Amino acid sequence: MAHTPTPLERLSRLSRLCGGDIWVKRDDLTGLGLSGNKVRKLEVLFAEAVEKGADTVITCGGAQSNHCRATAVAAARLAMKCILVLRQSETRVPDGNLFIDKLVGADIVYITGQDYKLHLNECLTAQAEQARAAGRVPYIIPEGGSNPLGALGMLECMLELQKQCAKLKLFPRRIVAASGSGGTHAGLYVAARLLNWDIDVVSIAVCYDGKETRRRIAEIVQGMIELRNMNFTLGEDDILVIDRYLGAGYAQAGAVEFEIIKETAQNEGLLLDPVYTGKAMHGIKAETLAGRMPGATIFYHSGGVFGLFPFKERFWD
Repeated sequence: MAHTPTPLERLSRLSRLCGGDIWVKRDDLTGLGLSGNKVRKLEVLFAEAVEKGADTVITCGGAQSNHCRATAVAAARLAMKCILVLRQSETRVPDGNLFIDKLVGADIVYITGQDYKLHLNECLTAQAEQARAAGRVPYIIPEGGSNPLGALGMLECMLELQKQCAKLKLFPRRIVAASGSGGTHAGLYVAARLLNWDIDVVSIAVCYDGKETRRRIAEIVQGMIELRNMNFTLGEDDILVIDRYLGAGYAQAGAVEFEIIKETAQNEGLLLDPVYTGKAMHGIKAETLAGRMPGATIFYHSGGVFGLFPFKERFWD
């Protein structure tokens, strides 16, 4: 479903502003309704769903979840029913990702933040049972598509990137991505190990603190190792996470995020979002200016442009 390989480009003006060497892997250009990196995981997960005879996919996230929107679009592409369990009360006028969810025909179930935190698995199981009772075959996709199987979808991305760097004679020190549920980082890390590529995979945490983000990533990595009998182990200090740019928390953005999004758009014509990629770019800029990211840095652009729109009135407060 993805349009690959996606480009690798240098951000020359941002590099000058930061005093660094910043590149971008354009996984915002994977197609499938601007699904970003989510489609890489979904290709693998939907393949298993189809193999198991599923005609209904069920997943979860926040009301502005890029993953949920990408899942809904992919389900429509494959003529499958999609049920989304969203952490928010219903809004009268849907915007951003939620608008796209509705546009492509997803069924939406709203639950409270408390229920999402404490009873999510029960909610997903209940939706699957209702689907079976209606004669359908459900397949549950975890939050963010972030399980060991979904993370395998990131391996192709890293292989593309290594080939692109070799062609450009570029020797990046690190690839930096926004990290929420952890599957993207896990997949990139495992791919680097399998390719024997000496590159750091660094997460800018956008949802959980560093300790919890590392735990989630490590759990997925270990699951990938076991799933495919990989012949390496995860070192105690291998998972690199920076949590200085969480701000007020997940899906909470302030003046600093809005400014870096505007700066990136106006200098590079590159669109970021306040929830994920804007925070990642904020981290890259600040870390580079502080001298903590020397050498070439690749910003992993995971997409998420629809996340801009619910914040549109905040950009010029």
